[in-house]
Amino acid sequence: MGRAAGYVRIDRPDGPPLEYDTLMCVHCNLHWYVEPGSGKQRGFCTLCNGPHCGGRNCWRCIPLEKKVEEGLARMRLAAAMGLVTK
Repeated sequence: MGRAAGYVRIDRPDGPPLEYDTLMCVHCNLHWYVEPGSGKQRGFCTLCNGPHCGGRNCWRCIPLEKKVEEGLARMRLAAAMGLVTK
């Protein structure tokens, strides 16, 4: 999984444009504006080598790709058991 840094510019008709640096959570893909000193609790995952949003489920390292793979495995199992129809 790559670094999740970006930039956003919001052009407004009634004022100067707003410009922000952004980050993306390596665990859930949430995007947010970087606001130094905002007091929001964010984190950095040393296993994924990237920032996380600080959400309740993102303090424990479970990368989004792994969550998707686990969900697909559950769906395959449910289909094999006849619990899901296509």
